[in-house]
Amino acid sequence: QSIGRIFGLAHELINEGDTIRIKDTGFTPKLYLEARVIAGDESFTDPTQDKYVFGDYREITDPNEELRKIYNRILSKFGEKQEMLDQLDKLVKEANETASSAKKESEAAKTLAEKVQENIKNNTVEIIEAKNPPTTGLKPNKTLWRDMSNGKPGILKIWTGTAWESVVPDVESVKKETLNQVNKDIEATKTELNQKVKEAQNQATGQFNEVQEGLQGVSRTITNIENKQGEINKKVTQFEQDSNGFKTSIESLTKKDNDISNTLHTVEQTVEGTKKTISDVQQTTSELKQKTTEMKEEAGKISEKLQSVEKKVNNDKSGGRNLLLKSNVKYEKTDYLINQYNSTENFSTGEEYTFVMKGSVPQGQKFGIWQNGGSSNVGYATSVYANGITYVTFKAVAATSGNERKLSLYNYPSSTTKSIVEWVALYKGNKPQDWTAPPEEQVTTDEFTQKTTEITKSVDGIKETITKVENNQNGFDKRVATVEKDATTIKQNVSFIQNTQTEQGRQLQEAKAGWENTAKALQGKVELKQVEDYVAGFKIPELKQIVDKNKQDLLGELANKLATEQFNQKMTMIDNRFTINEEGINAAAKKKEVYTIEQANGQFAKDSYVRDMETRLQLTEKGVSLSVKENDVIAAFNMSKENITLNANRINLVGFITANHIKGKVLEGVTLKTSGNRFVEINKQDMKIFDLDKPRGYIGFMETDDGSIQPSLVLGSDNRKYAGTGSFYIYQVMPRINGVDQPSKAYAKFGISKGENAEGTNIWSNYIQMHNDGGHLSVYSDGQFRFQNLNNIIFESEGWAPGYGYFSVTTTEPHIFTNNAGQFTFKRKGSDYKIHFVNGATDHDLIMGNAMIRSSFVQGYNNGLQIKDMMGKGWKDMELRTLRAQENISATGRMWAQEFIPNSSRKLKTDIEDLPFSALDKINSVNIKQYHFIRDVERFESGESIILPINYGMIAEDSDDVFTTPQKDAVTLYSSVSISIQAIQEVHFEVKNLQFDHGMLKQEVDTLKEQLEVEKLEKVSMKAEIAELKVLVQQLINEEPKQP
Repeated sequence: QSIGRIFGLAHELINEGDTIRIKDTGFTPKLYLEARVIAGDESFTDPTQDKYVFGDYREITDPNEELRKIYNRILSKFGEKQEMLDQLDKLVKEANETASSAKKESEAAKTLAEKVQENIKNNTVEIIEAKNPPTTGLKPNKTLWRDMSNGKPGILKIWTGTAWESVVPDVESVKKETLNQVNKDIEATKTELNQKVKEAQNQATGQFNEVQEGLQGVSRTITNIENKQGEINKKVTQFEQDSNGFKTSIESLTKKDNDISNTLHTVEQTVEGTKKTISDVQQTTSELKQKTTEMKEEAGKISEKLQSVEKKVNNDKSGGRNLLLKSNVKYEKTDYLINQYNSTENFSTGEEYTFVMKGSVPQGQKFGIWQNGGSSNVGYATSVYANGITYVTFKAVAATSGNERKLSLYNYPSSTTKSIVEWVALYKGNKPQDWTAPPEEQVTTDEFTQKTTEITKSVDGIKETITKVENNQNGFDKRVATVEKDATTIKQNVSFIQNTQTEQGRQLQEAKAGWENTAKALQGKVELKQVEDYVAGFKIPELKQIVDKNKQDLLGELANKLATEQFNQKMTMIDNRFTINEEGINAAAKKKEVYTIEQANGQFAKDSYVRDMETRLQLTEKGVSLSVKENDVIAAFNMSKENITLNANRINLVGFITANHIKGKVLEGVTLKTSGNRFVEINKQDMKIFDLDKPRGYIGFMETDDGSIQPSLVLGSDNRKYAGTGSFYIYQVMPRINGVDQPSKAYAKFGISKGENAEGTNIWSNYIQMHNDGGHLSVYSDGQFRFQNLNNIIFESEGWAPGYGYFSVTTTEPHIFTNNAGQFTFKRKGSDYKIHFVNGATDHDLIMGNAMIRSSFVQGYNNGLQIKDMMGKGWKDMELRTLRAQENISATGRMWAQEFIPNSSRKLKTDIEDLPFSALDKINSVNIKQYHFIRDVERFESGESIILPINYGMIAEDSDDVFTTPQKDAVTLYSSVSISIQAIQEVHFEVKNLQFDHGMLKQEVDTLKEQLEVEKLEKVSMKAEIAELKVLVQQLINEEPKQP
C-alpha cells in the first residue's frame, strides 16, 4: 500500500514518471536504490491491492560506504601480512593513543582514499590517438599521444614541453637493423665459403705453382689440394705486386663431412700504408663462427678492428616434420575463414595426416579444416592433446586443380563469433606433436652473438669502441662502450638496449650513461627507458626506519599502488645529470612513470596514469637552490647570504620557532588582499574575486523570487542583477514548496548571458539545462551548435518504456549529411538487415533487403533507374499496382497482362490520314513462323530442368515496315492489331459486295424458276392434251368405219 493514502501524506502519492528511492538496511553495507515508475494499478476500494511497475533499478552510491570498501580492499590486499598491517597501524596513529584501533583504521582508510582520489584526478590522462600530433591543450610531461601515422599499434609519445619523445624504447628497429646486417654478412660469408668449396671440389689432388707476369705487375700462386672422397684440404699462398704496392695472402680451406673451416691471412702494402686482415670461418651443421682481425697503418693513424660472430644454424629434423608454412602466426578473427595455409608438399590421396593447433573458440563453436578451398571438409580439431591444444587425424581427399597444397581453417558453424589461433601444425601419420618450424623455415635462426672491438689511434687522439650483440631465446641484448680522448676532452659512453624475457614477463630496456671531462668542466649523465609488465603490489619503501617520521612517503606509495591497480604495463623514463664547471655544481634527477594497459583483442588503452618526478640541486658561490617536483606540485628551497626561501604546499616544522620579525600580506577579516585592488572577499556564504576593484568571479547563492535554493558559480561578474552580460553562469536550483525542498524537481543550468530582461533575468546566448524531474537535458544556442571530434559520434536512446526513445530532428532548412564514403546506413536494432544509401563515385544506390535501386553515371547505364540484387550484380523483380510511363516500356522477356489498353486519343495525334495501302495485302504478306527463344535453348542446354517452349510469330527483320520498329528489332503490337482490324474491314466490305451480287443472282434464279414452273405446267397440260388426243386417235383407229 502506498503511504500516500494515509491522511496528511498525500504528497507521497506515487505517480507514473516519478523517481522513487529505496533504502534497505537489511544489507551490509546498506543498499540504496532508485527507480522510475512506469505503470501503476491502483484500487480505489482496497488500497492494499495497489501494484506498481518500476523500470531498471540503479544503485545510489554512498560515499561513506565507498570509503569503507576501499579500506576493506586494502585490508584484503594485506591478507596475512601482519608486519605490513602493523606498519599501517603505526602510520595512522594520532595524538590520542587511547582511541580504539577501529577509529584509527577508519581514519587511515579515509586519508588513504582521499589520497587515491587525488592521485587519480591529478595523474590520469587521456591517450590521444591520431596520425598527426596534437597541438592544443598540451601539458608538459602529461599529454600522451599514440602516433598512428604508420598504423596500429602505434608509438606512445609524451610531450616534454618542447618536443614529442617516445616513451617505449625502440628496440625493434635496432634489433631489425642489426639482424638484417648480421644475416646479410653471414649469408655473404656462407655464399663465399660454399663457392670456395665448390671450386675446390672441381679441382684435382696435387700441387700447383702458377706465375703470371705482365706490364701491369707480377703474381704467383702456390696451391696444394687434397681431394679424397668428399674430404677437401686446400692451401693457397699468393703474392701480387704492381705499381701500387704488394699484396700477400695465405689461405687454408678444409671440408670434412659437414664441417667446413676457412682461414685467410692477407697483407696489403701501398704508399698510403699497410693493411692486415686475418679471418677464420668455422661452419658445422649447428653453428657458424667467424672471427676477423683487421689492422690499418697510415701516416699519423693506426686502426684496429676485431670481430667475432657466432650464429646458430637450426636444421632440427627430430620427430615429425611440420608441413605448413607461416604456421606460427597469431590470428584473431570474427568470420568463417580464419586462414588458408600452404603445405610444403602435395597432399597424397588416402594418406593419414594429423592437424594440431593451439587456439580457442566460444562454446558451441569448433575449428574445422577443409581441402579444395573450402569444398571438402576433412575433420574438426576437437581431440585434446594438451591444455589449449587440440588435433584431428584425417585422410586426405583427392585435391582439385590449384589446391594440391592448400588447407583452410574455419570457425564453424557461426561466422559471428570470435576465434583466436596461436599456431597450427600438420604432420604425416596419426601422432600429434607440439609446434615445430617447417624445415623450409629452419635454414637459419636469428640466434647469434656478435662481438666487435674497434681502436683508432691518430695524432688527434684515441677512440675505442667495444660492441656486443646477443640474440637468443631469452631476448635481444646490445651493449656499446666508447672512449674518446684528445688534447682537450675525455669522453666515456656506455649504452645498452635489450628485450628480454623475465619471470615477471617481457621487459624492454634502453640505457645510456656518459662522462665528459675537460680542463674546466666535468659532466655526467644517465638515461634509462624501461617497459615492463606491471602488477600493483604493496611494498614498504626501503630505507624507512621510523614509520611516524615518513608517514607521508608511505601514504603516498600506498595511494599510488591503489590508483594503478587497473594497469598492467609500466614504462619508466629516467634522466639523471651532474655538471661541475666554473658556474658551480648542478645536479638533476628526473623520472617519469607511465602506467597503461597493454593492447588486447585489437583494442588499446584510452586512459593512462602518469607520474612526473624531478629533483634539482644547484650550488654556486652565491647560494644553494634545491627543488623537488612531482607532477604539478613543487617544493623549493633557496638560500643566499641574506635570504632563505622555502616554498611548499605543506611545511612541517617540528619544534619551537623563534623569529625577531614576521612580515606578510594583509589579513583583514573576510578580505584576503594580495594587492591594493586585487583581492578575494568572503561575506557570509558568498565569495567574490575582484580585479581593479570590480567583481570578476563569484561563488555562492543567487537571488531568487520563489524561495528556492540556488548555489551558483559566476565567471565575469557576481550575483547582482543587471550586471551579467557576457558572464558565464553555473547554478543548481532546489525548488521549495511550503518550505520543503523538492529534490525530484531540482535542475541545473550553465551558459553565457547576453543580457537581461526588464526583471533582471538572464537572456541566454547559449546554455545547457539538466532536469531531475524526468531526467531531461536541454541545450540551446543562438549561433552554431557544432560537434567536431577525431573519433566516433554516438547518440544512444534507450526508452525506459514503450513509446519512449525515439530520435527526432526538425529544422527550417534542408538536412545535409556528408561523409567521406558517401554511405548512409539505417539498421533495426536486433536485426542484421540494413538499409543503405550509397553516394558512390559512379553510382547512387539505395539498398533495401535483397534489392538495390541504382541510378548510374556510367555511359550506357545513365538513362534511368536500375533494380538489381543487393550486390548490384543481377537484376531483381518489381511488383506494384499501377505502372505509368511517360514514354516507352521495354522488356527482353515475356510480358503478362489481363488487358493491354493503348492510349489512342485524338488529343495525342496529328496528321491523321487514311491508310495509303491495302491492309489486307499487308496482312497477306506476313509470314508466320514457329521458333524457340535463344535464351530458352541456352538454359535447356546448360542442364536446367525446363520444358523447351515452342513459340509462333513474325520475324521482325523479314516483316513489312508497317509491322516493325524503325530498327527492325521488334514488332509493334498496336500497329499490327490496327492494320489487322483494317484488313478485316476490307474483307467485310468485299463480303458485303459478294452478298449483294448473290442477292441479285438469287432474284434472277427465282424468276427463272417461276418461268420454268409455268413452262412445266404448260408442258403438263400439253401432255394431258396430247394424251387425250392419243386416246381419241386410238379410239378413231379402233372404230370400224360406218357404211354410208
